[in-house]
Amino acid sequence: MEKFFIIYLAHYFILFPIAKVLFINIHYFVITKEQEREEYLVRKMVHWGNASDYIHIAITLIFLGFSAAPVRIEPFCLIGWTFIIEWDLHTFIFLSFTTTIIAVLGHFSLFYLHRDAYYHKFFSLYFIFQLSLGLVVLSSSTNYMFMGWELLGLSSVLLIAFYEHRTNPLKNAMRVMFIYKVGDIFMFSLILLLLFFHVEDMAQLISLQDHGYEWAMVLLILACFIKSGVFPWIWLPRAMEGPTPSSAVFYGSLSTHIPIFVLLHVWPREWTLLTYWPEVWTVSHPANAIALAIAVCVFSAYVTTHMSRQSSDAKNTIAYATMTQLAIIYIEIFLGFYTLAMVHVVSHGIYRTFEFLRTPSLLHHYHTMEIRRPKKTSTGKHFNLMLPESLRNWLYSLTINEFGFFSLTFDFIDQFLGLTYQRFDRKAAGRYAVMVAIMWIAFGIVIFIFNGYHFYPKEELLIALAVGFTVLSFVNIRKVVMFFLTISCSVGFVYVVLSEKLMSSVNPLPWVSVLCLVFLFAGFAFYSLYTSSKNKEEYSNYTAKLSRSPLSNLLLFALGLSIVDMPGLGNFVAWEYLVHHTATIAPYMVIKGFSVLSLNTMLVFLFYFTNFLGFPEHKVQVLHHYKLDTLHLRWAQKHTSNAFQLPPAG
Repeated sequence: MEKFFIIYLAHYFILFPIAKVLFINIHYFVITKEQEREEYLVRKMVHWGNASDYIHIAITLIFLGFSAAPVRIEPFCLIGWTFIIEWDLHTFIFLSFTTTIIAVLGHFSLFYLHRDAYYHKFFSLYFIFQLSLGLVVLSSSTNYMFMGWELLGLSSVLLIAFYEHRTNPLKNAMRVMFIYKVGDIFMFSLILLLLFFHVEDMAQLISLQDHGYEWAMVLLILACFIKSGVFPWIWLPRAMEGPTPSSAVFYGSLSTHIPIFVLLHVWPREWTLLTYWPEVWTVSHPANAIALAIAVCVFSAYVTTHMSRQSSDAKNTIAYATMTQLAIIYIEIFLGFYTLAMVHVVSHGIYRTFEFLRTPSLLHHYHTMEIRRPKKTSTGKHFNLMLPESLRNWLYSLTINEFGFFSLTFDFIDQFLGLTYQRFDRKAAGRYAVMVAIMWIAFGIVIFIFNGYHFYPKEELLIALAVGFTVLSFVNIRKVVMFFLTISCSVGFVYVVLSEKLMSSVNPLPWVSVLCLVFLFAGFAFYSLYTSSKNKEEYSNYTAKLSRSPLSNLLLFALGLSIVDMPGLGNFVAWEYLVHHTATIAPYMVIKGFSVLSLNTMLVFLFYFTNFLGFPEHKVQVLHHYKLDTLHLRWAQKHTSNAFQLPPAG
């Protein structure tokens, strides 16, 4: 009975959000575009969906409770992969926690975003986020958990860019996207290592210890730190560009807390600092990684505490305070206090959600309610007693500059993705090509060392061509057809490399074919450089110049994501098939292939943001997005050119 109910729960919490995403988009793009009717249906969907979720949680408590029951669903939804559920106390608590927060935020958003021009977009991403939570919380299988992990980042980045008519949200979304993809590479490397040893259950992480790969805990630690914002801690305040509900659900409660659940769920109980303490440590001892992670958390908590005290923005102050508490929770896990960490993460998530939802009325409360109370003593007076004034001033200057060195991270990302330029030209393309080449060489050297100094010229040449087509995609980012051709070639070369590795013993790819592919790349490169030098058109970024209609924009964006194997789209099933069968043969080549796909994914987002979103110069975009929103329409009337006449506001 328990097994069948768990199977039903998995199907409900995965398929129900998918159905809601499809329904809201089909109704919006195909059936009607009346905003009042749309909001009415969304309200009904959210209300009835929340009621259904609560009923399922209550029934789960009655029938399952806190019992432990591992379940395998083969296959899940006819896809062919095994859906593994390690049902335990952590799973039930986090499923209840995420369902409650999602319901509260959904109900709040119905009224907060009333008559907003992007009402449909918010709830589409809201349901995708709910789907990603279901995949991460319920499934411990490598493929489904990683699918939810990536969808979590996708919905997060698109909600940062929620107000698509402004440049700053688009740039910050790209910065966060870059950091997310770095974390995804670490998580994917861990999953690939598990697949190398034929382990498809993330909860069996302890099996790496039997093979002498305990050092792989570093991969999981880094992936969770990056996703939570504990390190580097500078990106989380930049993610506050979205509306208040998205800030609350992503950066106050769920998105930053989900990596902690992953750690609690799969982290072996033997891997704690107190367990290893009596032993004599060597340089390669796994306890060193745990001790270093604790040191990073202590330093991060110290830094973010100072930055939260100096920040003048309400959301940023809460963001820094959130990172402080997350660092403390990670320390509790690494010391073995798992129950304390679970209580801490749930209570902290609820409290931060309330804080973020309260920020819009914070100033009103300050000017009306707080002045009636007696003045409170200032916090932080202990710093005046503990530290001399010169040291306090030095710390203050460091916090204002975000501790110097770490703020340079965004300078690198801006230079890499061309975010500092008003338009894409040869200078931006040249910088991108040089930075990609340097990073790829460094990455190749690391792989070369870990791979036992093995070098295969044919495979390395093919993967280098894939990287070359990625650079050409950046050069052609203004040309729709050429962009899709070059990025398809880049992904295709990755598939060729992995397929050749998989079938090398049967029918290896001849060198003649490789040389033909080299000539193909040379032809594309010559044509791209020739047309870019011939076309002298001034084209600023984020002008929505190629925007025609929301549906066509969305379809092109979805096409790009399907090409680069975003979960749930296009040839993602084929990519997972290649990963599972090539992981035991050439895991390092699979990591290189995934890195190329990560670069291409960032370019798809950059292509979409720079060409279809941003400053509303096109009448079509302005009339569609702002005709029902007086505030945005007035902003558009003020900032757009006088080339066309907008309808009067109101």
